[in-house]
Formats: sequence, structure tokens, C-alpha cells
Amino acid sequence: DGEEDRLLNSSIRDLVPFAVVGSEEIIDVNGTPVRGRRHGWGVINIFDEAHSDFVHLRNFMLRTHLSDLIEVTSQRHYEQFRTSQLRQIKELRAQQAAAAASGGIMGSMPQQAPPQVPAIHQSMA
Repeated sequence: DGEEDRLLNSSIRDLVPFAVVGSEEIIDVNGTPVRGRRHGWGVINIFDEAHSDFVHLRNFMLRTHLSDLIEVTSQRHYEQFRTSQLRQIKELRAQQAAAAASGGIMGSMPQQAPPQVPAIHQSMA
């Protein structure tokens, strides 16, 4: 399994940088519907490996490295978001406490509810 992964990663590295064309449009090419882009010189079929590296990138991200994508999303991006939200709550509570202690204007204002911080889902852990 390790040798197979090394060969796959090597073949993917050879494609970098990826040349990816995306489209949501279905175009009729000689009676065959293809997802692509029409240009004056012809049509780019996003699933044709001669036209775009979309298929390679999709396979790389979703088939061979999906667990890595989930892990990075959970550990890095979600935790950064969660830390930011917790910091905002702490700052808001500190401001409210300071205003209440000083009898300032904020002490007479209705208190703002702190932002909600979602718990991490077990499926992402």
C-alpha cells in the first residue's frame, strides 16, 4: 500500500500546476452532451483529460485524499473558526463586565447575546 501511494503521489506531482477548466453548462458536441465551455476555436470538455486536469484533481481530492481533506478541515479551519468565536465571546463579556462595574452607558443598555459556538461533530473528529 505504501509503494502504491508513493507512485500515485508521484504521478499527481507531475501534473502540478493543475490546468483546471470548470463549467456548469451542458453543450451538445456531435450529438453527445458534454459538460464544458464553448469558444470560437472549439469546445473544452472538462472531463476530457486532454483538455483539463479536472478529473485528476477530483480523483486526487475526493478519492485518494478525502480523509486528509476532512482532517485538515476539522483540525485547522474549524478550530480557527471556533477559537475566533470563543475570543469574541470573551471580549464581549469583558466589555460588559467593565461597563457594569463602571456604571457606564453600556450598563444601562440591553445586553447582547454572545455568538453561538457550534460543537464539533463526531463525524469530523
